[in-house]
Amino acid sequence: MAAFQAPKLGIGMIFSTALKPFLQRRPTALDVLEIEPQTLWLADDPFDGPFYEFTPAFDMLAELPQKKLVHSVGMPIGGTRRPHPAQLSLLRRVAERLDSPWVSEHLSIAGTPHKAAGFLLPPLQTDEGVQIAARNIRAFAGGVGRPVAIETGVAYFARKAFEMPDGEFVARICEETGCGILLDLHNLYCNERNGRIRMQDFLAQIPLDRVWEIHLAGGQEMDGYWLDSHSGEMPVDLAAFSREVVQSLPNLGALNFEIYDTFLERMAPEELDDTVNELREIWDRAGISRSDAPPAALVPRPATPGPASADWEDGATRAVWQADPEQHPWPDDAKALRLYAKLARSFRGSILVRAMPRTLRYLLLRDGNSTETLLGRFHTARDPRLFTPLEAESFADYLIGEGEDDPWLLALLGYDLAFLRIVRQGKAQLVRFPGDPTTLFEALAVARLPANLPDGPEWEVELLPDGFTLADFTSDAAAL
Repeated sequence: MAAFQAPKLGIGMIFSTALKPFLQRRPTALDVLEIEPQTLWLADDPFDGPFYEFTPAFDMLAELPQKKLVHSVGMPIGGTRRPHPAQLSLLRRVAERLDSPWVSEHLSIAGTPHKAAGFLLPPLQTDEGVQIAARNIRAFAGGVGRPVAIETGVAYFARKAFEMPDGEFVARICEETGCGILLDLHNLYCNERNGRIRMQDFLAQIPLDRVWEIHLAGGQEMDGYWLDSHSGEMPVDLAAFSREVVQSLPNLGALNFEIYDTFLERMAPEELDDTVNELREIWDRAGISRSDAPPAALVPRPATPGPASADWEDGATRAVWQADPEQHPWPDDAKALRLYAKLARSFRGSILVRAMPRTLRYLLLRDGNSTETLLGRFHTARDPRLFTPLEAESFADYLIGEGEDDPWLLALLGYDLAFLRIVRQGKAQLVRFPGDPTTLFEALAVARLPANLPDGPEWEVELLPDGFTLADFTSDAAAL
C-alpha cells in the first residue's frame, strides 16, 4: 500500500471563538483551522456515553473558508483505555463534514479505562506500550475512516531505565501501524529544557517523511519546569530551530500554532500578526533540503523488567488525581507528579469557574481562602468527569453531601446548573430562591456580598432555551 502523501494545507491555528476577530481582520492570513471536536460535545457518562455534538457549531465551522483539520482531544491512544466506538462515529462524521485529510490524536494516556487523571500523562514506553498504542491506532483509524497522525507529547517524568527512548517509541509505532506524526515541536522543546531528551536526538530517531503536521506554541516556567502552557508567543530559539527542522520534512502538510483562548484574548494584535507572519516564514522553508538519510537504526535492546502498562497507568492516575505521589512507586517522579496534580487541579478549577461563576464567586466572598481548601478536598474525593456539565454536577453533589445548607448558595448552585441542563435537555428550567435574588445578583456583579438578603417570600425564576433546541444535538445511534 502506498504511503499517505499529506496535501500541502499551509499554516493555521487551533480554532476558538477568541480567534474570530483576527479572522475578520485578516481573513486570508491563515490557510487552515484545526478543530478540537470534543470541546463541542456533551456526554451522559464520561466513559460510556452516550455522546452528543452541538451540530450548529460544526455547521458554522464548515462555512469558514479555511481548510480544516480535526484534532481529537478526547481519546488519547497511548494507554489501555480503548477508543470508544460512539466517539469514533461522531469523530468520523465531523471529519467527513469538514473534509479533514487526516485526523490526529495524542500519544498519551488520560487515566485508566474508567478513571481520569485530569491531565494528559506520558505512556509507558515498552514493547507492551508499542503494542497497546498500535492496537488503539488501528481501531481509531478504522473508526474515523481517515489516516491518523499521533501527536508527540510532553513528559515531565524522566525516562526510566526499562523504557525505550522517546523517538524510538514513536518510530516503532509508526512501523507497526503506518500512521503519521504530528510533531509538536514545543513539546519536544519542553522535554529538552526539562532534561528528558535533546530535540536533535529525538528527530534522529523518527522517520521524518512520516511528519504530516507540526504544532508550535509558547510556554512558561513553573516549579522548575518549562510548561507546554500554550500561553503566548513561541520562544525565539524554538522559532529558529523550527526553521531548520522543516527543511527536512518532505511530507509536511500543515503548521499550526496553539494558544488557549484566555491568552489569545490578551494578546496584542501586533503580537498575533508577528506570530502568524513568523509561521509563514517557517512554512516557506518546508522540505527545501530533503535528506535521504534514514532515521537511526532501531537496535534491539536487552530486555529490562518493567511494570505492566495497566499498573503504571493506575498508579500514575491515582497519584495525579488525588495529589498523592506515593501512589506511584517511583520516588524520583514525586516532583513531576506534584506538578501534574497542580496542573490537573488548576484545569478542573477553571472548568468550575466557567460553568458555575455565581456559585464560585459567592463561595469565595463568603469563605475566602477556605474555598481553595474545599476545592482540594473535592478534587481528592471525586475523580475528574472530563465534560464540563458532569464536573459541575459532581461538585454540586459533593457540596450537598458535605452538608452545605446556605439557602442562597444552594439557589445559586441550582441557577448555574440550570444553564448547563438547558444545553443538554433543550427545555426550560425552574429555579427557586429564598427571596428576591436581585440584590444578590447586583452585589455579585461587583464582587461583594450584600449586607442583607431578603427573608422571603420565595421566588421562582424560569430560564428558557435561547436560540437552539434539543434537535441541534446529534448523538451516535449506536451509543443509545
